Amino acid sequence: MSIQSPWSFEKVSTKKVSEFIREQLEEAIILKELMSEDQLPSERELSQIFNASRITVREALASLESKGLIEKRVGAKGGTFVLPVTANSHKRTREEIKRDWEQMLKVFEYRSIVEPESAFLAAERITAGELELLQSYVDQSMEPECTREWFRALDVKFHLTIAKASGNPYCEAAVRKIRTKINPALDLMPYDENVRSVNCDVHMEILEALKARDRNKSRDVMKRHVSFAAEAIYSRLVAGD
Repeated sequence: MSIQSPWSFEKVSTKKVSEFIREQLEEAIILKELMSEDQLPSERELSQIFNASRITVREALASLESKGLIEKRVGAKGGTFVLPVTANSHKRTREEIKRDWEQMLKVFEYRSIVEPESAFLAAERITAGELELLQSYVDQSMEPECTREWFRALDVKFHLTIAKASGNPYCEAAVRKIRTKINPALDLMPYDENVRSVNCDVHMEILEALKARDRNKSRDVMKRHVSFAAEAIYSRLVAGD
């Protein structure tokens, strides 16, 4: 006999410890906090960090390796190294993006609420140090030698810094979750001088609004920016234009 409950409780689900470890490492890689060619701590060190067995850590690393996010190298300079996410974006096909597009739309809808309001709050609360950081990210992204991988990393850093500058840890946590979801799609987007120019221009526009402490403009430009990103992904990866 099934019991009808008036409450919306979630059913209990068990998550393996290795999945918990894998998720944290994968998030750090997707958010470019661990960059290409960064060496991960040894299995022994990771087991201490996560307070887990080496077998459990090894299982988590094997999962990351199967996704093309890390590779193990042998020899004198061996170890476990992060691979360029954008270089392995072929592992996430256009068909996968299409299949999950309805879910991705919900993420972008959520983003269109969270990031503009974070920018609105940041315009009032951002520090001089955070403004300098944002300026450095824009400047680096405009340098001719800026690689695709570093460009994607700078984009993430720019948005996460604004979320942190909002002074609201819930906004920051939300943007981290959003970027973890959408970065794989963004990593499939083309990278050329035009893409870089358009992105730098709008980032500069957001930065100028933040410097001017213009809350409404900061929110409006950010809203336009995130809307453009959703449309660009749809056009390139879903509609197939």
